[in-house]
Amino acid sequence: MIILAIEGLIILICVMIFSTLIIDEKKNRKRGMRAVKLKGFWNGSDRRTTDRLNITLEVKYFINARVTTSKSMDISTKGIRLLLDEKIEKTTPLGLEIKIPDQSRLIKAAGEVVWAEESIEDEKIAAKRLFNTGIKFSKFQAADEKRLFDFIYSLQP
Repeated sequence: MIILAIEGLIILICVMIFSTLIIDEKKNRKRGMRAVKLKGFWNGSDRRTTDRLNITLEVKYFINARVTTSKSMDISTKGIRLLLDEKIEKTTPLGLEIKIPDQSRLIKAAGEVVWAEESIEDEKIAAKRLFNTGIKFSKFQAADEKRLFDFIYSLQP
């Protein structure tokens, strides 16, 4: 009888050890997967989650009551990069009107500046300082978001 109790205790201890090992292995795999996902998401140069379309579009942006015209450097379904002659601070909200080729209606959106840096020499077209400015879309008017998505996806290979 004592031998059966000892065997049962040994089996119970073995089950506990194996279950602990299995749980630890699952945790380690999850940690490893997070690192892989993070590495694939950001390699140090670009954190965009969507592809960008390198295209020059006419864009008007509105800060308070001031309207300024600019050109896009690239655009995605999440945001747009503009080449501006002024540095706009991060988190500055602004309105946008984007002219799509062969369409009479402008795409109207609201956005927020997420980054701004002085442009490299190749992009400078004048003697003044120019700034690449990344803007994240936050809101679109009516069906404009769908029109923008359709335009971007129509030009992608």
